[in-house]
Amino acid sequence: MHVFGAFELDVQPGTPNNPASIRVALLRYVRGEDGRLFITPECTSFEEVEGQLNSLQDELDEIRERARRAFQVA
Repeated sequence: MHVFGAFELDVQPGTPNNPASIRVALLRYVRGEDGRLFITPECTSFEEVEGQLNSLQDELDEIRERARRAFQVA
């Protein structure tokens, strides 16, 4: 299991009889009054939105790279 900020990478190594599998879990969120899940805090400027999105993208890029390595090992 690899924990980042908003996401967690769950890696199940493969065996000769079962292929490796990977899941991405959401760790950080806020549930709105209407039941929606928010993965960023409330942003009051474009710069804040851009910073939050860049941070999420960085996490996803790292998850992608770790997943690639996990499947190369399998």
